[in-house]
Amino acid sequence: MNFNQIVKLEVTKDDVMQAIKKVQSQLLRDNLRERHPNVSFDSKLRGTIGEIAIEKWFSANDIIIESKNSLDIASNIDIDFQYKKLDIELKTSLLPDADDNLEAVFNKRDIKLIKRGNRIEDLKSDIHLQIFYEHRTKKKDEWLAAQKINLTSNDPNYLYESMLGRAYLDKTFLFCWIDKPRLVKRVNALPAESKTWSFAKRDFWVCPLKACFPPQELITYLKEYE
Repeated sequence: MNFNQIVKLEVTKDDVMQAIKKVQSQLLRDNLRERHPNVSFDSKLRGTIGEIAIEKWFSANDIIIESKNSLDIASNIDIDFQYKKLDIELKTSLLPDADDNLEAVFNKRDIKLIKRGNRIEDLKSDIHLQIFYEHRTKKKDEWLAAQKINLTSNDPNYLYESMLGRAYLDKTFLFCWIDKPRLVKRVNALPAESKTWSFAKRDFWVCPLKACFPPQELITYLKEYE
């Protein structure tokens, strides 16, 4: 696919406020690493904003999600969306510090597929999507850690302003997607030493963004899936 095929997702203030309320209502554990509470809250916030934005995008394209945020008992992994019995997983990320812009990310980075088993076939979910927010990772984390924010405040507007929620309104982009059958085929064709990459003490399966599929093709895929 080409960089110009990525999609800017609509995110409104109401969407961000809704996401803030949801994050506050859930006792979610930061399963990546120990981080400043503000940074951890923002990480959960952008994941929730991404889910809201994607569901709106699906709806605008006549895809009505059957269920969301369900738990797969066998794997104890949250399933973001289900459609026609397909499990859809959404990944949300900030710009890596080494990249200058979204296009650099598109050309250099992967969908973040955490390696939880020894084989790519062990990866859960049938479809994987990747969102990037046009925010610098280190710069944002440092700014958040420097703020004094009452994360338990009952005033979502206060948190919207304190967390700089408006920064999500025009900087949220759906990059691409890939389905599991083609992902498995691609990874298995790679040499053993080239199947994964590592970050923050985690291993990820190799899945270059630029080698995945344009967002609009996902709509066709879902509508035609039987």
